[in-house]
Amino acid sequence: MRAIIVVRAAAGLLWLSQLVLGILFWTGHALGLMQVHMVMGGLLVLALWALALLCARAGAPRALVVLSMVWTAILPVLGFAQFQLLPGPHHWIVRVVHLVVGLVAMPLAGRLSISVRPSSGTRAAPPLEFSARQHG
Repeated sequence: MRAIIVVRAAAGLLWLSQLVLGILFWTGHALGLMQVHMVMGGLLVLALWALALLCARAGAPRALVVLSMVWTAILPVLGFAQFQLLPGPHHWIVRVVHLVVGLVAMPLAGRLSISVRPSSGTRAAPPLEFSARQHG
């Protein structure tokens, strides 16, 4: 379970940095960091696949694991192919699709990681309760 938390945190940091770089590129800034974006994108995909495999091993629903792996596989395909897809005035469509696929990847990973069932012998922590009488 700890490995899931660590990998999810690493994926979250990579995802956020990818989002920032992508926005910079879209606005015409930091274009010299395109290779960094590509390498970090590859690391993000690997982290999300590792998360999917760890969650599968911990009891996540198989369909959600497969969806997560297929969805994240689309990211580098779009990333590498986007310059050849719809060149010209309609290229923004490819960029938006790449952005949307990337934006959905992290919430999908979050859903995957919370779907993990506690292993036998462990109990899930009870939900925290807040009462005005306790704090008032």
